[in-house]
Amino acid sequence: MLRYTISRLLQAVLVTLVMSLLLFVLIGLMPGDPVETMLEGNPSLTPETMAQMRALYGMDQPLFARYGHWLYQALHGDLGYSSVYFKPVLDVLWPAVIQTAKLLVATEIISIPLAMLLGALAARKPGGWTDNVISLIAFASISLPGFWTSLILIIVFSVKLGWLPASGTPLMSDAPVGEQIVHMILPVVVLTFFHVGPLVRYVRASMIETLNSDFVRTARAKGLSETAVVMRHALRNALIPMVTVLALGFGSLFSGALVVETIFGMLGMGKVIYDAISNIDFNLALVGLLLATIVTLFSSLLADLAYAWLDPRITLK
Repeated sequence: MLRYTISRLLQAVLVTLVMSLLLFVLIGLMPGDPVETMLEGNPSLTPETMAQMRALYGMDQPLFARYGHWLYQALHGDLGYSSVYFKPVLDVLWPAVIQTAKLLVATEIISIPLAMLLGALAARKPGGWTDNVISLIAFASISLPGFWTSLILIIVFSVKLGWLPASGTPLMSDAPVGEQIVHMILPVVVLTFFHVGPLVRYVRASMIETLNSDFVRTARAKGLSETAVVMRHALRNALIPMVTVLALGFGSLFSGALVVETIFGMLGMGKVIYDAISNIDFNLALVGLLLATIVTLFSSLLADLAYAWLDPRITLK
């Protein structure tokens, strides 16, 4: 497993380098000039000053030369400065990473037990009314776009009923814990709804297969109750492959969080990346998108390692 892990880490480094180049080129081809955006509204701005600033930030160099300079600086721990916040990129991203991590952890804590419960209930009597209702909810979760669900919840619970706030607070990390929880309710509900559907379908399919296994028939023959058979024997074995699904689904959950944070105005990774792209903040947008790529790569690696650890029959090569 150690050899496989080292190989996958090297592959992840190579993919990260390739993605950094692609993202740098795509962001560099975006319309607009970050220097003009940064100095916009300055009455004393002259063409000479603009040329000096462009030279200072390397904007007068070819695109690939700028990438080489950025990569050299990044490998030495300097990811550049934000042209909008006038701070190092990491100083801007770190609070956003913490906020997004809170959102994702809360979503996983709710989604995993809920998916286990609904999937097990649906698998007990496939084709029954419980299975049909749960499957309908799961398919709705898979089919409905997250931004549409977010807008509907904002209209109902924030605009019409006035029960919950429609957006995040300006300084989420400095707000009281109770206020943070209140502002996270709607985003967590949307992400949970978005995340739980595929998990329910997978738990249901795995449970149906497990309930038809020989060891389950033996447990029933010993006189165990159906609840004991499902919860103690079938569910435990059916959840081993679910670890892979959870790890692989974390990348899509992270992407969904970026959209949800933007809609709800939460100061997480999604909002920061959106603002960086809107304001032509090249360094901030590049590092933010690259971080999302790295999270997805490591989620895939953790999925493989967890599956091999839980099931000794799996051999990683």
